Amino acid sequence: MSGANESQRPDGPVRETVTDPTTEPVVRTTLPSEVVKPTRSDTVPQQGSTQPGDGSEVHAGPQVPFKEQVIGISQKTRGTITGNKGLKEHGEAILEGKASFFAEKEAEKNAKP
Repeated sequence: MSGANESQRPDGPVRETVTDPTTEPVVRTTLPSEVVKPTRSDTVPQQGSTQPGDGSEVHAGPQVPFKEQVIGISQKTRGTITGNKGLKEHGEAILEGKASFFAEKEAEKNAKP
């Protein structure tokens, strides 16, 4: 089991290193602590919530219902493909929660005698 850089001797294998004189010396990487002095944080770590409703959770704003999202995305896509700017803008308004497809349909249904 002798390699190309090993020779067998009575006291065991000896490894010989081959150095190429054309190569440059290895550049040692610097540690971040050598570049910038380490800092220490004096702030207290955040504590876990011990009671429900103690203000530690963030509540999301009102979300557009899933059916409205599907209709908004389909109108936006259809408006983009067909070049109908009004339909695209209406789809975007539905996705932003500024318009409602079902509320408009209900209003149209009630307006017709």
